[in-house]
Amino acid sequence: MNENNNFDETRRQPYLTYTAYQNTINHFEQDHAILAQKLIECGSDTLARTQVLGGIAFANFFTFQLRYTAGVDLDTLKTGLSKVIAGFKNYVDECNSLDDENYYSPFVLDDSIDTYVEYLNLICFCILLHREDLLPEVHGLISGTQYDGDDAVIEELFTFFLESRPELDRWIWEKPYRLLLDAIDGEASEDRANGMRKYVEQWYGSMRDKAFFWGKHEKIKDSFSPYFGYWALCAGAFTYLLDIDDSSYRNEMVYPRDLVDYARSEK
Repeated sequence: MNENNNFDETRRQPYLTYTAYQNTINHFEQDHAILAQKLIECGSDTLARTQVLGGIAFANFFTFQLRYTAGVDLDTLKTGLSKVIAGFKNYVDECNSLDDENYYSPFVLDDSIDTYVEYLNLICFCILLHREDLLPEVHGLISGTQYDGDDAVIEELFTFFLESRPELDRWIWEKPYRLLLDAIDGEASEDRANGMRKYVEQWYGSMRDKAFFWGKHEKIKDSFSPYFGYWALCAGAFTYLLDIDDSSYRNEMVYPRDLVDYARSEK
């Protein structure tokens, strides 16, 4: 990883410090060892195993996104995405083995917008890092739940890669995703570009008072960062998939322009 003297130049957003980043990564590595031991101790207790595997899966994705924000190179992240998806698959498989009394949906997309954003981010990282091979597994994380085939944004992304996806005129979160849907529905290329610019500009502000991750950059300490990055990854994914001119919004902080450039260069 980057040395302290060039970390400020390679990080992808300005809030993260080298010390906070390193200590947070160390924190999660220690947590992973503890959770791995707990998983052994759970034995055949499926409910306990489910809770531990969920902790492992979301911690893996948190650190993956933190590494992206910190400036880790994209080829490394492309390889590391397999571990993230595998962690979630283990979690969901364990959830599906619970009896009816204890079962719960591993991804509740209409309760916390954070969970919805996390799920969208999984899809978008797969697309922009050209790990399309992982998308059937990402779909499998919600397959058979009430959220499968229930959100236009998710389905608009899946339809590029998965067969027989439904066309929808409904979505789970009005703000900011109605703006996104309006942008991709634009008939002219200029309309799509202008619509996407509006979406990108309003994405983070629209999360205020809704998302747990909002404002976490203000809580960063040298010992730990609860902030892992603010990224409008859907803007990047649709910009790439629809070949939208991003010149009017590519310098917005939340827009993952290097991921879009990577996706375009690896076609």
